[in-house]
Amino acid sequence: MTALRDIPRKIAAHLRLLREDPEKFGANLLQITNPGKFRDRLLDVQTATPMYLRIDAAKSHQPTLNILQPILSSVSMTGGPNTIITVAFHVAREGIPVRIITTRSATDPAWFEKHLLAVTGAREYPPSLSAAFAGDAAEPLAIGPRDMFLATHWTTAQQIKPLLSQMKTERFFYLIQDFEPGFHAWSSNYALALETYDLDFVPIINERLLFDFLASQSIGRFAEPEFCERALVSEPAIDARVFHPSTGPGPARPRRLLFYARPTNARNMLGLGVAALRQAIADGAFADGNWEFLAVGGRGSLPDLDLGSGHTLRPAPWRDYQGYAQQLRDSDILLCPMLSPHTSYPVLEMAACGGLVVTNTFASKTAARLSAISANILSSKPTIEGLTETLTQAANLIRSGRPVAAAPDLPSDWDSAVAPATAEMARIFRAMTEN
Repeated sequence: MTALRDIPRKIAAHLRLLREDPEKFGANLLQITNPGKFRDRLLDVQTATPMYLRIDAAKSHQPTLNILQPILSSVSMTGGPNTIITVAFHVAREGIPVRIITTRSATDPAWFEKHLLAVTGAREYPPSLSAAFAGDAAEPLAIGPRDMFLATHWTTAQQIKPLLSQMKTERFFYLIQDFEPGFHAWSSNYALALETYDLDFVPIINERLLFDFLASQSIGRFAEPEFCERALVSEPAIDARVFHPSTGPGPARPRRLLFYARPTNARNMLGLGVAALRQAIADGAFADGNWEFLAVGGRGSLPDLDLGSGHTLRPAPWRDYQGYAQQLRDSDILLCPMLSPHTSYPVLEMAACGGLVVTNTFASKTAARLSAISANILSSKPTIEGLTETLTQAANLIRSGRPVAAAPDLPSDWDSAVAPATAEMARIFRAMTEN
């Protein structure tokens, strides 16, 4: 009877927890519904989706570069994954057999070929490039002992670490597109991500700002001057065929602010951005004219958010590559916070489309270096006050009918952006896998 009397009190306590701390409520529920997943979260060690490989001596005659990318699908291709497949394409075009290995799901070949050609602007798909699935324990993917790997995220670098001693060469290529320990608070995952920068790898760095951060902070092997001298550094290309200003007046529309809002990506600082946007609206920055506020990049993970003064931030539907570029052209301001030494692709793509960008500085990513890329990029320190002031500045510029600024001072095609680095990758691959 005592237990029965306690039931209403316990139900009320759980409902209160659901209201006050949904994350803790979910964790408690997970203990019952999925104990294994609860234990994994408790241990707080992020791993890549399991990869199943077997070394086959019969495949030693033709070494392959295996590029690890957990998933290739139409809803996963943001700037980072598109850079990965672009690097794969250009190395394959050097005559190197290249295979992109996925682990979450197999890749649709027809979709992948179409998407790759759209991203690279190429007319022909290189015959030496393929995609393979290594997520089936019953059918491990065969690799040759003379193969090499290209890691694309710290979890994939950790994934191949136990395999390297079984390969002819233990050195691997490492495409670094951000300071990934920063994805995690100081933790087990921070330590594991940081460890990967001490491994024996050939660094391919996407963006000079990021390389300058790694070198200036003496991160892992970037503390070695000789290692830094050998780093292959490329600037991101912003494809002028896709990202460009409107060629003429479009249909009438409200003024539009896009917010690159990714709740699952902490470095995009959703909370800080919302706080600054609410303050700018309260200060009257968007009081004149009919403004529309849309959230992009969240893949449906963001609900409507009240911004005050009758304004609401509403999620926009996911667009394909061309549709996303048109969405940028049809907007006036992009708010894209990024607590990272990397600029973030949307910042560069919006500037190329002629819109104004509001973002933040961080370490080597200074206001001077951002404005040198494009006068369309407005930046401040990552504070509520700083972003609020910069949003107000952007709204005032739109109100004054300012002219479209020049294109970003970056490569306008991937050939000129990555060809020097991928040619050197091909040379290194041949040198390390011969005999």
